[in-house]
Amino acid sequence: MISLYADGQEKLFPTNATTVAQVLSRSGVVLGPHDLVEPSASTPLTAGQFNINVYRARQVLVVDGDKSYQVDSAYQSGPLLAQAAGLTVYPEDQYQTQEITNIVQSDAIGEQVTIIRAKPMSVQVDGGVVNLRTQAATVADALKQADISLGAKDTVSAPLTSPVVPGMNVSITRVTEANVTLTTTIPKTVQNISDPNVMKGQTTVTTPGSDGQQTIMYLIHYTNGVETGRQQLQVVSQTAPVAEVIQVGTKVLFAGSIEYWRPMVETAAAQYGLDPNLMLAIMSCESHGNATDVNSIGASGLFQFLPSTWASNGGDPNNILDGPTQIQMAAKVMSIQGTTPWDSSKACWGN
Repeated sequence: MISLYADGQEKLFPTNATTVAQVLSRSGVVLGPHDLVEPSASTPLTAGQFNINVYRARQVLVVDGDKSYQVDSAYQSGPLLAQAAGLTVYPEDQYQTQEITNIVQSDAIGEQVTIIRAKPMSVQVDGGVVNLRTQAATVADALKQADISLGAKDTVSAPLTSPVVPGMNVSITRVTEANVTLTTTIPKTVQNISDPNVMKGQTTVTTPGSDGQQTIMYLIHYTNGVETGRQQLQVVSQTAPVAEVIQVGTKVLFAGSIEYWRPMVETAAAQYGLDPNLMLAIMSCESHGNATDVNSIGASGLFQFLPSTWASNGGDPNNILDGPTQIQMAAKVMSIQGTTPWDSSKACWGN
């Protein structure tokens, strides 16, 4: 059974036609160049109830702002009529349909469809840009329609009551606050305590010490997700650091401390091919191991060399009180001049 609606009349009849086009032809329905039929003319018929609708083209004046377009179309919807006029439309656009009453002013007859354009605007928010079209009257309404919510402290670059104008650019600054508890380390200090009873160069940790710790609650301010300030609310807990104490030896042996100098003498003697015991014997006789000893003729140091002796052998007369330097230079002098003559009964230099 076929239901055919055309030219304001509905006909219900059986048919052995196989396509919509055959039904129209047998019913005497002729389609104009802009008429439409639903379903299309080439659609095959199926068993049961089958509905065919014919829409006649009519003159429609499409108004888009200050421009008008005359079209012959069978379309009923505003978007399709606008597209028939060659216009680009958007889902947010709206349409107003009315009969033309002032034919002279419109220079057209029939139906008029006016496009109410949605206003384009952009919103910078949450690190991105949202481009939208809206029929909203105010910024507040536009944001609400776009499902862009505002926090209690957020700020907007334009008043929310501002009217929306095409091309408007609005930016939203997210302002949030949060209570955050942070734990930080308080570094321990290190105290060096001089001990004259311990040899110089020796250190001992008498108190290991430990770092402290403090836990503080802050109210942290964020602007667009970036911290822009913080306010201390309370100290939750705090452990004071314990200072590390290091005992530092300052004792330096001179007179009578031959054993103190022995490792240095052995090293220097090996470097120059000398007998370390002979060097130690001469040192014991001349200064008794006192690196600061100076005799009546100006000879000084562990081996009682004159300043001229140091100078003539590349030494520094102004640095003769440096025990390791004295030993090194003595080994050099002895390797050049030899270790004789010396008084074997006193184990001292013979001259």
